[in-house]
Amino acid sequence: MFMDQKTIDALDFQYVYDKIDCITPYGNIFKSRMHCYKPGEEEALSQQFLMLESFIPHIKNTSIRSGFNNILSHFKDLRQSIKRANDGFILNDVEFFEIKSMLFFLRELSEFIDENNIPVYAETKIKPIEPLEKLLDPENTKISSFYIYDSYSEELGKIRYKKREIDKLLKKEQKSIRDKIKEELEVDVRPDNTVIISKDKKEVLDRIKESPQLNYVSETYLNVKFSIKASDTIDELEKDLNLLRKKEELEEMRIREILTKEIKKHQKEIYKNISSIGKLDLLIAKAKFAVDYNCVKPEIVKEHIIEIEDGIHPKVAEMLLKKNLKFTPISISLKKGVTCITGANMGGKTITLKLVGLLSAMAQYGLFVTAKKMTLGLSEYIKSSIGDMQSTDSGLSTFGGEVKVVKEAITRADERGLILIDELARGTNPEEGYAISKAIVEYLKDKQAITILTTHYDNVADLEDVVHLQVVGLSNLDIKKLKEEISTEEGFEIINKYMDYRLRKVDKDTPIPKDALNIARIMGLDDEIISLAEKNLKRST
Repeated sequence: MFMDQKTIDALDFQYVYDKIDCITPYGNIFKSRMHCYKPGEEEALSQQFLMLESFIPHIKNTSIRSGFNNILSHFKDLRQSIKRANDGFILNDVEFFEIKSMLFFLRELSEFIDENNIPVYAETKIKPIEPLEKLLDPENTKISSFYIYDSYSEELGKIRYKKREIDKLLKKEQKSIRDKIKEELEVDVRPDNTVIISKDKKEVLDRIKESPQLNYVSETYLNVKFSIKASDTIDELEKDLNLLRKKEELEEMRIREILTKEIKKHQKEIYKNISSIGKLDLLIAKAKFAVDYNCVKPEIVKEHIIEIEDGIHPKVAEMLLKKNLKFTPISISLKKGVTCITGANMGGKTITLKLVGLLSAMAQYGLFVTAKKMTLGLSEYIKSSIGDMQSTDSGLSTFGGEVKVVKEAITRADERGLILIDELARGTNPEEGYAISKAIVEYLKDKQAITILTTHYDNVADLEDVVHLQVVGLSNLDIKKLKEEISTEEGFEIINKYMDYRLRKVDKDTPIPKDALNIARIMGLDDEIISLAEKNLKRST
């Protein structure tokens, strides 16, 4: 497994996944099967990135983008109909209509791609099925509605001709009777061959009741309704017409069976186009995401490293934007072994873990990343312990949940992977927490996995071959000069405004900055309490 559900949730990968906006049912199928590229598949992933890169300029063109959206929105999921045809069932008119529409939109999509010089690859090539187009549109109407044309069958043509002739005779006979009734009885006959007479016209009603050409139907308190009696000639003509209708139905069913069998013969071509539509739709969706989020193509290398320049976590950036705040881009360089990140709370250490994990996952799923630049060596897995790891299902405490996750990660530490551990052992007492954290670092520092660990504990990162990164935080800030501003602004706004989330590499024995007191002061904690805390801190050092 590349990522477990807790890691997916912790990194906010679902947020990115949901932004990949496929339009067709086929695109969503391929999206659900998105392939995670593993070590050894660097060349294949790079080829996918080249394909995606070639689409970016076209998707930046709003008319091409809307054109794709419009055409792709017409494709429906026809797999069940094709399966029914393959299983020997006769398709109905709705299914024929949908297949015919698909054939027309296949041609439209193919022509749109050619007209706009869109790159064509073997897996996204759209190929119109001309024989089926002609079969379902034999008169070249270019109308997607389905109709069983006379040209499908000589017998059908004869039946329909006879129907039309009898229908003419029937209408002629009915008109003759209507005219006769109108003349003899001086009444109007409605188009549905009925006569409605007001009850006030007793003389007319008496004449009608004596007429052999009209039947009583119904009445209201105002009117009486009559209908024309069918003549022997009309009865004969209607019998002939009903017989022809039955023959027509049988002949149409025979034709539907023939058309269904022809569709079955072309099922491979249909399925190939379905696959191409899905892959094209997914490729376009990835390109739209890359354009909308200003993403770049990651460079894929065989060496197990992660280098990010000005990376941005899209979900966090969006949340900050709603508060009129801006995400501070993060740059980091990682290699196998352990990198420790230290710094005060609210300093962005957790976001750095999320960013590294998310961008790595995005790249390995064939997506461009939200950064200025990224170089990546593929991992076999990403495992994280971020946030509250307490497990209500198993009854584990936060610390127990952390240990469980870290244990699972450590079992794969000899593989090329990415392990993200946020504030290990924060759920236990400081002495033991420090001992366990340092032991974990000692154990992982020579493993194949890239491990990033954030900590509040001093001296956890003072080992050889362990990289120590520190959040700049509030270390460059003169708190005393902020007194006037603090009195007029909220503490959170001050922190967000002045907190420097960038990382800097420091010596292994560099102490962790004590920004907690500054944050407490900014947030308005009583000065007397701050003074007492400072005295306590001096005593403990």
